[in-house]
Amino acid sequence: MILAWVNDIYDGVAAFLTGMRMTAQFMVENWRGQGGAMAMTRQYPEAPAEVIGDRVRGHLFNKADICIVCHECDKVCPVDCFVMEAERTAENKIRASRFDIDLSKCIYCGLCVRACPTDSLSMTTAFEMDPTDDVLGRYLFRRNSTQLDMRLDAPDVGRLTELANKPRSALTADEQAWLDARIDQRGVHLIGMFGVGYYTATEKARVDGEREARKKAKDLEAIKIRAAAAQAAQAKAALATPPGNPGPQSP
Repeated sequence: MILAWVNDIYDGVAAFLTGMRMTAQFMVENWRGQGGAMAMTRQYPEAPAEVIGDRVRGHLFNKADICIVCHECDKVCPVDCFVMEAERTAENKIRASRFDIDLSKCIYCGLCVRACPTDSLSMTTAFEMDPTDDVLGRYLFRRNSTQLDMRLDAPDVGRLTELANKPRSALTADEQAWLDARIDQRGVHLIGMFGVGYYTATEKARVDGEREARKKAKDLEAIKIRAAAAQAAQAKAALATPPGNPGPQSP
């Protein structure tokens, strides 16, 4: 037992010296301005980062146009930060009407990116929450708990993006009231809203009608093809039957 205790002390001291040797090496390189350890502390945000590595895990981004709303990301997420819903287009394709990511919950583990079968989910190198950013910022909104379940139609999503990226002084009183009902700058939930919005009632009726019409046309075409195939089979059977031989008779 004493020997094991001494051995543990030896291992601990050896590990400590190994770490300190590496630290001292980097410290000397920093002093001399040499090697790959020329690191410095930048006073953020006064001195923002100039170079960001390609492997940085920034905010999640979802390309709604190729998302199939398969819920694979939702299944592997350890903190349940996804809320998504889908609708079908006139071509019977899945459309991500809603795809919200609660970035206040996200732990940036990247599991959802690995699970995504269409590569619509990615982690950007952006780490700033700038609502005026052309790529990611226009999808970021703060919401309070009463706004999380609010249903936004496609025109609402477009209007929300437009108004949220304008100076508040440039908005009318009605626009400010409309915006305040849907986002809250003091809200505790930072939501990445990547869905394209729900169909309006009129638009949904039109899309559903077009889809049903396409389905009926497809079914009718299939019936015609089967009927033509049956007629061809009958004609072939008639040609294969010799004259004067009516074929087997029923008893």
